[in-house]
Amino acid sequence: MRRLALLAAAALALAGCGTPETPTQPSVRRETQIEWLGNQCYRFTSSIGTTLLANPYAAKTGGRTLPAPLKGDAVLITAERPDFNNINAIDDQPSVLRGGVGIGVNNVTGIKILGVPNYRNPEMPTSDGMNLFFTWTMDGMRFCFAGVPTRPLDTEQISQIGTVDVLLFNPEALSPEARSQVVAQLRPRLVIPTGARGWTIGEVRFSQGSKFGFTREMLPQQTTTLLLNP
Repeated sequence: MRRLALLAAAALALAGCGTPETPTQPSVRRETQIEWLGNQCYRFTSSIGTTLLANPYAAKTGGRTLPAPLKGDAVLITAERPDFNNINAIDDQPSVLRGGVGIGVNNVTGIKILGVPNYRNPEMPTSDGMNLFFTWTMDGMRFCFAGVPTRPLDTEQISQIGTVDVLLFNPEALSPEARSQVVAQLRPRLVIPTGARGWTIGEVRFSQGSKFGFTREMLPQQTTTLLLNP
């Protein structure tokens, strides 16, 4: 009897040493939302709610009114012009990356945003002739928002930016050869032209409005162009 009692006590002690099971938490879908707000203004929202706004425009320059309230963790301004730099349209107090402040690496709510200047005339690097290429990683995807470049990248700029997954830029200031060169330099899997002109690389038209979400697994293997309908 004493032996049975000892075995029972040992069994109870071992049972108490186990780690209680905890409910499995559902994993967050790593999906980035991209929304076109008119003109050259785009909003990027990560799966955890971090929001970047690019090129907010002034009234009567974008063909529509920006939504209100308009908030973001950071505002990216690629060039100093009224249809790109209307920070008064933002209702909260975001980090504003523009001009010299936008050059280099800035950390905004855990996202490292790299700004690389591209000048109309590299021999005369003035603020008026500067266009910033902004790159960052969101939900496992490397984005590049390049504004309206006027020339392809040089070797140093390419090494700073590297290969990207999603490239957004207005190709209208570039010749067809220069546009193709920019794409070849950055080797994106998805190109989203932000200008009025179409594109010619594996073109796919997005016909469900101006907002969509995607994950890294959804990116095409070959460079493909996505056109957003207004």
